[in-house]
Amino acid sequence: MVKTKFKFRLLFVVALMIQMIVVPYHFSAAEIDTSAPSWALPIDYLAIGDSLAAGVTPNNELGKGYADFLAESIREIGALKTYNKGFSYPGYKTTDVLNDIKLNVTKDIYGIGFEEKSAKLQQAIKDAEVITISAGANDILPLLKQDPVTGKATIDQKVALITLQQVGTNYKSIMAQINEINPDAQVYVMGYYNPFPYMSEDIQPLLKQLLDMLNKAIATGLVGTQAIFVPTGEVIASDYKTYLPNPENIHLSEAGYKKVTEQFWTNMRTANPGIEAGNPVVDPTTPTPTPIVFSDIANHGLKNYIEQAAAARIIGGYADGTFKPDQNLTRVQAVSLIVSALGLKTEDVAPFGDIGNYADKTKADINAAYKYGVIKGDKGNFNPTDLVTRAQLALMIERAYGSVTGKAYKASTKAPYSDFGNYNAEVVNAISMLHELDVATGFEGKFMPSSSTSRAQAAKMVVNFISIFKQAE
Repeated sequence: MVKTKFKFRLLFVVALMIQMIVVPYHFSAAEIDTSAPSWALPIDYLAIGDSLAAGVTPNNELGKGYADFLAESIREIGALKTYNKGFSYPGYKTTDVLNDIKLNVTKDIYGIGFEEKSAKLQQAIKDAEVITISAGANDILPLLKQDPVTGKATIDQKVALITLQQVGTNYKSIMAQINEINPDAQVYVMGYYNPFPYMSEDIQPLLKQLLDMLNKAIATGLVGTQAIFVPTGEVIASDYKTYLPNPENIHLSEAGYKKVTEQFWTNMRTANPGIEAGNPVVDPTTPTPTPIVFSDIANHGLKNYIEQAAAARIIGGYADGTFKPDQNLTRVQAVSLIVSALGLKTEDVAPFGDIGNYADKTKADINAAYKYGVIKGDKGNFNPTDLVTRAQLALMIERAYGSVTGKAYKASTKAPYSDFGNYNAEVVNAISMLHELDVATGFEGKFMPSSSTSRAQAAKMVVNFISIFKQAE
């Protein structure tokens, strides 16, 4: 237990720190510039910072951190191009982050979508549409000392004052450097949680005040920049035994990292309204008085289908005015298209173990698709981020037809494609159905069932599917 004399002494220190730190760096929520440019898709995502971005586990092993789960969330909506957390290192302070940028360090790439093995930090910043930073805890927390025998905690008040001021100053410099390199990047900076919830109750109020000042120092350093501060303290404190399961370790469990990811994702969606699974940028409940025009489909062979699908609010474009017709679809995006087209809903929950971290709307689409037999999954998983093949999409459409109309479709003849290979009878029937009803056609006598499905191809299939579905009604 912390002795009463020490408690009052530390309270005085905290009060002094509040007066000296918060006043020079006074800010209010209204003063923080949270504006940021809209996402330009696809996204190059760069994670910079400490062990929380690197993904250190409660057992001090390297695993998945919030940056990894955030990359998965961006990938889920088909928006991720590259992801690199190679500039995130355990123990990193704000000074380390700042020095790395100034020195333009080269480090190994850890992430997705790169052919290169290493990258220079300034170029990585220049290429990024989205940057996350977590740094600051390692600046201040080592100053808090606790005697392992008596439990008495001490802090060097003079050093703490200087350190907190320096955190705010470093963030101002970090953001100035990033803004000079890439003024269009969206930057999200993590606020910190209480890493010592298992310490004595006597010291918890003091820890809370110290944590509040750290977060204020970080947020103050972001004032006037394009960066958005992402708080995490309350959500981790709400169930710290789950999120911080090891009393001897300050690192989060997988559930804790996912909770932090939710905070980042909420702020990102707020800054980029309309970005949802399947990439719509328009509200499907809002009528459009004029046709939707995409800047990159004028000469595309499936232009009419794309426009019809967009007008029906089945599929949307991107925030930069493009449709990206040749970009491939993931399984979850394909499900969203079919579910949206048919208006399928359910209160049931699909038994998939790999969709728990997804947005509620995405999970609702997957639940409905499972309920109506559109998807079946594989060994308890849905594999939502896998690219959907033409054969898989054909199966989804065939199953949706049978479920909604109440009668399975039996193709009268096998489609005249030479590349069915070893596909089973259900796949052959699904592809034959699409051929027979002119929902999809092959090319030069082949259907290419194992090839990925582009957004334009999916638009054509779904538009034609809606047509035959209405005829069936």
